[in-house]
Amino acid sequence: MGSSSGLNRCGATVIAVVMMVFNAGPAVAESAVDTEARNAAAGFAITTSLTLLEALGQQCGTYEGEIGQQARAALQGWQQRNHRYLEPSLQRVLMLTDAVTAAGGEAEGKAFADARKAEFTGAARKALLEMFPDGGVTQAVCARIAAATEEGAYDYRQHAEFFATLQALEHGSKAK
Repeated sequence: MGSSSGLNRCGATVIAVVMMVFNAGPAVAESAVDTEARNAAAGFAITTSLTLLEALGQQCGTYEGEIGQQARAALQGWQQRNHRYLEPSLQRVLMLTDAVTAAGGEAEGKAFADARKAEFTGAARKALLEMFPDGGVTQAVCARIAAATEEGAYDYRQHAEFFATLQALEHGSKAK
């Protein structure tokens, strides 16, 4: 992992590049506050997806019988309800990576992409540790996670701090 000054430099470059990209065209400019909010919401969406894919798909979904079926069904239902917000979030990260690459070259673009991957997978790992206390992937824990997912506990709309921004990203992606 790089130094924090390198990461801060990369973060400052990203904000500068995003501001240039959004201010360059006839489209409405994106303020620094909007940029930060959209980046945070996209990161949240991607991290939540990674977390549930691992928890319900790779861990709980491998159980045979009712628990495995419940986990897979819960994941599929979550994906159907939330995909429309996840896709523009993924597109945003790709757009940012392209912008960093265009401004700083292939090496900086790769460093940015690698840092985002580490950020998202690290946050997902932390969430998984909370979901599976002591690393225990048990049928009872899987049933609890699947039930919470089916009830919408992990749906993006349950997170007011990000949901309006995710909706804006979705609407923005439809306009293109």
